[in-house]
Amino acid sequence: SAAFVPALLVPGVERGRDSFDRLFELLEMPAGTAPTRRAFSTMPDAHRERKSDTRSQIRARLAALTPRQRHDASAAACCRLMKLDEFRHAAVIMLYMPLADEVDLTPVAIRCFQSGKTVCVPKVDWERQDMIAVEVTSFDDHVMDTDEHGLRVPRDGRPVPPALLDLVVIPGVAFDTHGNRLGRGGGYYDRYLARLPRSVTTAGLAFDQQIIDLVPANDRDVKVTVVVTDRQATHARSTRV
Repeated sequence: SAAFVPALLVPGVERGRDSFDRLFELLEMPAGTAPTRRAFSTMPDAHRERKSDTRSQIRARLAALTPRQRHDASAAACCRLMKLDEFRHAAVIMLYMPLADEVDLTPVAIRCFQSGKTVCVPKVDWERQDMIAVEVTSFDDHVMDTDEHGLRVPRDGRPVPPALLDLVVIPGVAFDTHGNRLGRGGGYYDRYLARLPRSVTTAGLAFDQQIIDLVPANDRDVKVTVVVTDRQATHARSTRV
């Protein structure tokens, strides 16, 4: 099978949690704020605390998974995603490079490469607090690199405008069946998703342990079209499939 390197293979991460926790803090920081600030000043304290509490609860659920459970659940979630009509009909797909606590979408990437789909992944501009989609032909080291924050990113590649995408697969900390998504707090995906045409399908990919009754969301948070886990695939405001 095609070689694949997870997004978070940085010196120190495999040996301890310090580097991973620091990366998590970076991703939680809102755009345009100093490293010492952890939340949007305009967000009500109660709402911010609900989001923070939910992130802590989900982290605890995920930490309880064994490596075998994580592997099997990732494989099952990928299978459900690839069964969707939106995936089968998509010609240009944006995937993500998984962090250690996210669904490993290796099977999805391999299927895309083998079937001739155009694959894009995010490339973050940390200074501009933004990201773009960049086309890649594999996830091997000769195509991918590790940036200053430990994220796997394309070495180079053709930027792909949002209007050319058919499907965007999105990670998150928590989802609900209404399509609400709780991210890590930086707003990178929310800003990117807001630029997508309505014709683009957005799929949240997660472990079933990340599904909650209602995600604490506000008007800056962008919903996804469908939420896919190892146990279910639910279209927003629709029935389970």
